[in-house]
Amino acid sequence: MERLQKVFPLAVDSGVRSIADAFDIAYEILLCNYRNEYVFKNAIVSKIVFGRHKPSTASAILELPLGRSIADVAVFNGTSTVYEIKTDLDSFARLTSQLRDYRTRVEMVNVVVSERRAASAERHIPEGVGLLALRRHGSLSVIRPAISNLDQMRSEHIFGALRQGEVADILRHHGLQATAANDPVSQWHELRDLFSELDIAQAHKGAIEAFRARGQSAHEIATHPSLPKSTRALVYSTPLSRVAMRRLVSRLAEPLPRTWGV
Repeated sequence: MERLQKVFPLAVDSGVRSIADAFDIAYEILLCNYRNEYVFKNAIVSKIVFGRHKPSTASAILELPLGRSIADVAVFNGTSTVYEIKTDLDSFARLTSQLRDYRTRVEMVNVVVSERRAASAERHIPEGVGLLALRRHGSLSVIRPAISNLDQMRSEHIFGALRQGEVADILRHHGLQATAANDPVSQWHELRDLFSELDIAQAHKGAIEAFRARGQSAHEIATHPSLPKSTRALVYSTPLSRVAMRRLVSRLAEPLPRTWGV
């Protein structure tokens, strides 16, 4: 709240009064002057989940572990898509290993940079990986579309990205079940072996549904009319109970002077 208070004069000058409006003002300052990773994440969630798709049919997961890498934003609708962000302060040193991890676990892989780095980024990106650029006003432009990695994906790699309960549900859907119920270590190995035997289409479809279900908990608050557009990425990265959701929306609607005791 102390950091948000720094934009209070700008918020007042712009004619806004609520905390929600102040967040949007703060985000606009970041968008114009300091494009950190959050600005990229929020742009991807807004333009992809809310623009290209719908929150009711597409889920976003931020900071999703995939192999030895962590995907900045992963979106699941009819397929799986990863967006790896490289801000102007990031190097491309780890990009090769990150893309290698993603391409055996998700179907579509994209790298997202600022417009000024698009040409440089393209030299570091292998064929098949998409490239998007964040424009000055906050829109995303497709420099190069991603191509399906389905032929490179591996069921045993997808297994590592899922929770054991999710794996068990997918296997039950295909009439398979682990028998080593009383030994957690043996059960894990059995689940991995069974899942690895699924063909990639079955494993991928099951993973999409599992990840969509995991991210759907944010759907209710993400679509709330009182939620600032600038906080969409926060909603998809912070699990909230229904009580916490109602409290957050109520707090965001409060006028600034009341909140700070002015």
